[in-house]
Order: sequence, then structure tokens, then C-alpha cells
Amino acid sequence: MPTAIHRRVRACRAGTDPTVVARLPSGWAVMGDPQVLPGYCLLLPDPVVPHLNAMRPAERDQFLSDMARLGDAVYAATGALRINYAMFGNVEPALHAHVFPRFDTEDSALRTAHPWGYDWNAAPRFDSLESGALLEKIRALLLTTAPAAPRPVIHDPASGSLHHLDLTVADLARSTAFYAAWLPSAGFRRIEDCPEGPLWRGERFELGLQAANARGSSKSHDRYSPGLHHLAFDAPSEAAVDRLHLSLVEMGAVILDPPAHYDGYAPGYYAVFFADPDGIKLEYVYTPG
Repeated sequence: MPTAIHRRVRACRAGTDPTVVARLPSGWAVMGDPQVLPGYCLLLPDPVVPHLNAMRPAERDQFLSDMARLGDAVYAATGALRINYAMFGNVEPALHAHVFPRFDTEDSALRTAHPWGYDWNAAPRFDSLESGALLEKIRALLLTTAPAAPRPVIHDPASGSLHHLDLTVADLARSTAFYAAWLPSAGFRRIEDCPEGPLWRGERFELGLQAANARGSSKSHDRYSPGLHHLAFDAPSEAAVDRLHLSLVEMGAVILDPPAHYDGYAPGYYAVFFADPDGIKLEYVYTPG
């Protein structure tokens, strides 16, 4: 079920969240609402994940680097004494990092306490007029601070890596909505569309959609004809397979086979099989080791 973090990330993407400070490589820097401490911010991953350990190592490194980079900007913009960082996710399973500036002007009883010691209900709500200047200052510092240099990518022509895969679909709008609803949960983020259709980028390859021509748009996919039989996406855990299955059921997707172990394929092989609107067979699979 979508959490408050899912809803807020959707608003950030749509440009309807006034608290957005900046889009960082791993997600969205936003100002907190309420502003329990002046300049309090959060980092929201995009796509949303349940917790830090659900991220792949490179994604986790990027998120933590962006969190510290946001902390640097808040620290400089507010003149804080120090920055506190916090990640919990106990109420709603969606990762988000709190970035709290702490001040020597705080009440002595609260200065060394956890920020949750404040009365959050009494704290001022975010207001663009009141906090707009500080938001712009944090944004300017973020955008003028160079991010950490990315790890070099070694392009080995013999590495066996897949670069991208395009699927031809009968109804581009329908299929775009279908894939957009679950691909973020599988670790893919929407990137700039190409002229032919939408694109999503994962850690290992890009997935694109293109519209079928009039001759092919009336046909349902037959995986036993020459061409694609099915497409399998890598899952980080059995729990991730189960979570995606629940999301697919909620959105009314066609489930071909619910999550189960298939040890005949490989020890610990755990997968769910489902179909896209054109009948293309899809798989989300976890294999240990």
C-alpha cells in the first residue's frame, strides 16, 4: 500500500510539492513540514524503497552521499551548531532520511535531546513565504556544491552486460501506465523519454516501450512464437518478490503464477510470474548468492 513517502515523491515528480529543494541523484531533497527546527529537511529516495538495506550497494552509497551533501548545505545555510541525521521507517516502511540542524540557541532542556522531544503539533507548518528564502539558500548551496565523483564504469565488450531492451506494445499510454506503476519497486527509475516512447533505467540495463504498428497492435503476444519468451527482473530478496506481488494484485495485474520456490531452476530460486497488458510474460525473481 502506498505510504506518505510514496505520495510525497509522486508530488515531487509532478511539481506540486512546494517544499522541494532540489532533485539529487538518489532522490528528492525537501524541507520538512512542519519546520520543527528552522531548515529541517528530508531526503526521499526515488524510486521509494522500504529501507536502506533494500538498496543495491551503489544506490545505497549514492543515497548516503546525497544525505551528507544535503546536510552540508543545511549546515552552511542555517549557521547550525551541528547536523543530526535520522532514519527510522517503523511506522511506514518507506526509506526517508531526516536532516536536522541543531542550534546553540535551543532551550537547554532540548538542545542535547532528540528532535522528537519537541512538540511537533505546535511547530510552524511549512510556509513558502516564511521559509522560501531559506529554501532558496539551501538550494543554491546544493546546486553549487559538486557531488561526489561517480565510480568509474569500465566498459568491457566481453562483460556480457545487457545495455537496453525495447518492448513493442499495442497501446503505448496503457502500457506506460502499467510499467510506471511497478518498475520503481524493481529498482528502475523513469528517465527522459526518447522519441519512440518512455524509458526506465536500472542498475544493469534500460527498458523502453515503443508503439506497435497498425498491423501488430491487434495481436496479443505469443511467447511460443519466435521472439521474446519472457523477461525476468532481478529481486534483492524473497520479501521484495512478495511485496511486488501484493502491489500487482492491488493494481489488478494478471498473475500467471504467485510467488513460489522453483528449486529445479536453481537452489533458492523464488519468483512471481505475471503479464503485461499485451500478454508479455514478466518475472520478478530472487536467487541467493
